[in-house]
Formats: sequence, C-alpha cells, structure tokens
Amino acid sequence: MSFLSAVTDVFRPRSEAREVETRTRVRASPEPSTRQRQAMLHLSNVSHAVNHFQNQMMTMLYPYIMADLGMTYTAVGVLSAICSVLSSVCQGAYGFLTPFFSRCKLLGFGNLGIALGTLMSGLAGSYPMLIVARGVASIGSSAQHPVGYSILASYFPNRRGAVMALNTSVSNVGTLVATPLATVLLLVLGWRQIFFVVTVASVVMGLIYLFFRDYGMPNRAGSVRSGLVEGFGSYRRVLKNRNMVVIALVFMVGGAGRDGGVNQIYFAPHLANDFGYSSLMIGILITAISIGSIAGPIFFGWLSDRFSRVRLLQVSLALSCAGTLWVAHLGPGEMMLFISLLLYSAFTSSRGTQTQAIVADAVSDEDRDAAFSLYFLLGFLSQPFWVLITGFLMDTAGFATALTVLSLTYIVGIFVLGFMRDERPTTLKPI
Repeated sequence: MSFLSAVTDVFRPRSEAREVETRTRVRASPEPSTRQRQAMLHLSNVSHAVNHFQNQMMTMLYPYIMADLGMTYTAVGVLSAICSVLSSVCQGAYGFLTPFFSRCKLLGFGNLGIALGTLMSGLAGSYPMLIVARGVASIGSSAQHPVGYSILASYFPNRRGAVMALNTSVSNVGTLVATPLATVLLLVLGWRQIFFVVTVASVVMGLIYLFFRDYGMPNRAGSVRSGLVEGFGSYRRVLKNRNMVVIALVFMVGGAGRDGGVNQIYFAPHLANDFGYSSLMIGILITAISIGSIAGPIFFGWLSDRFSRVRLLQVSLALSCAGTLWVAHLGPGEMMLFISLLLYSAFTSSRGTQTQAIVADAVSDEDRDAAFSLYFLLGFLSQPFWVLITGFLMDTAGFATALTVLSLTYIVGIFVLGFMRDERPTTLKPI
C-alpha cells in the first residue's frame, strides 16, 4: 500500500472482515460503526486544529496586548510558563475523570472552557486578569491531548500510528494558518475583537462533542468509591509498566519539536537578530517549520504501523539529532534554510505521534486514559525547563550552542529506548 493511499484509507470504509476482527478487541460497550469512527476522527482533527490555531495566534497578538496592558517580555514568559504548568497538571487528571464521565463530554466541556478563557482574554483589563483568562483557556485545552488521543486509539486499534499522526498533522495545519489569518484580522479588528471572534469556534466544537456518544468505554455503573478505586488502580498499573515510564522519559528529554516550545519561541528572533531577515522572509522560513510539522508525523506514523515502532523511533531520533546539528551551524541563505528547516521540523515533530502510538500499545484498554494522562503530564512538564535552558544558552553562548545542546537530547532518547521492548498487541494484524 502506498503512502498516499494509506493516508486516504483512514477515511475509507473498511472491509466486513476487518470490522469483525476489531469488534473482538474493543472494551465491553456498543461498537462504533465505520461512519461513527470517521465522524469522531473528523471532529477530533478539527477541534485539535482550532486548539492549535488559538495558541499560535497569540504570537501575533502579543505585541498589541503588551502595549495595551504594559507587559514586558518577562511578563510574557511568566504567563507562558503558568499556562504550560496548568495545562500539564490538568492533563494528568483525566484518568480519574473518565470512569465517571464520557470522554466526549470531557472534550465538549473542555472546548467550552477554551471558549470561556478566550472570551475572558478579550475582556481582560490588566495583566493579572489576563493570567486568569489564559489559565482558564489552558485548563480547557488540557483535555484535547490525553482524552482525544485515547478515544482515537480505541476507535482505530489497527491504525493507531497513522490515525494519531493524521490528527497531529491536521492540528498543525491550524498552527500553519494562524499567523497569516491573525495578521489579516489585525488589519480590520483589534486584539480584543479577535478573541471574541475565535471564541465562537470553540463554542461550536464544544456543543458538537456534547451530542456525540462515547463508544468503546467500560460500563460506568457503580459507586463513586469504586470509580476512584478504578482510577487509582489504572494509574498504579501504568506507573508499574516499564515501557510506559521509558516512553514518557523519551518525550521529556527531547528538547524541541513539541507544541509551543523552542521552535515557536526562538527561531524567529534568531533569523531576525543573527541574519537580519525581514518580517516577510522570517514568515516564509517559519512556514517551512509548520509544513514540516504537518508532513513529518504523517510519514513516520504511517511507517510505524508497518515496522517496529521502537526501532523506527530510534531512527527518527537519530535524524532529529542530525537535522538539529545541521540547522544549528547553518549560515544565511534563504533556499537552503527553507529546505533545512522543513526537514528539521519533519524529523523533530515526528517523535510525539510515534511515542503516543507506543503508549496506546503498551497498556490495556481500561488503563489507556490514565496512560495518556500521565504521558502528557510528564512530557509537557519538562517544556518550561527546555525553554528556559535554551533561552539562557542563546543569551550567553549563541544559537549554535543552544541547538547543539538540544541535538544531544535526542541521543539520550535513543539510549533510553534501549530499555524497552516493542510490545504491539499480537492480536492486531498489520495493514
């Protein structure tokens, strides 16, 4: 099967034999039909893209917000760190919530929480009020990764790598269009009005989720006490799972290639300050990073369904190291930079979808929600650390040294992966 046909096959009805095969592996609840699987995939893709759009548009709005509210660069950094920690901590709690609430309802109320925080952001009259507003939005957005990937893993047990990769890539389309669309909106609207406009998208996503049924989940009948016991049991089993701990460490040690991290914060200042490029040229080169983050996860996710996920991830990390070193010492030159940044982003952004597929394979259906919650909690808690370390190195030693240090983190990841086995369920047949 070709790469392009595999991507389009995600949306294509599967054979009756494959449906019967899948039915034997889903948790004890009504089985979703092919149409319901496709609808959930489309909805998750769009809501994830809207989430990324709202995060990325802040890059264009910050100069205007800073001017109106009297914020410094340090204040922006503190705001970003607070939101990151809030989101990470909340991501770790969803394994306790899913025994009581439908995953669709959690995603629905999460999107409504994003809408509330976005609306509050447009109304914020001071820096503390903005912190509260963005904090509410971060808490709402925390459901998307652990709950969204968990529901896709249960709906598509045979194509986890490809489906999760597609979801990640579509979400990065939201990142890609955020900068030009926010720029256009700023020509006709103020930053407050833009918040009001994009609030509508999250409201729509939230309401649609509330009308979806959550298939593939265990029976939630029982007392609150039994639900809590079930939640604690899931987290305990996940923490005892060696593969889970190892793959979370791999996500933690990778210094670049994750949402809202080093790539979004430091590459534009490097291109402006070190190479003196214009805003237009910087926008074009940053677009290369966005394009790579769309293509890379799809390609490596497709491969991970056909080969050993662990070995392929080690190859991906080795390419990430080489690409990071190349970009670190690359001089000015628009065409070479564009191609190099595209490949660099394709390699570094592919780590997430491959590790997520390994998470889905490593645990049982009953423990998957807790597994994704812990995975994203541990992985994203390290993000502020890498952002601060990279900023310090850029200030004291320069861009090349900073990225050279980041390149070494991928070597550490390759070493850590040596302690785990590829435990893809043997009941699943390759596609």
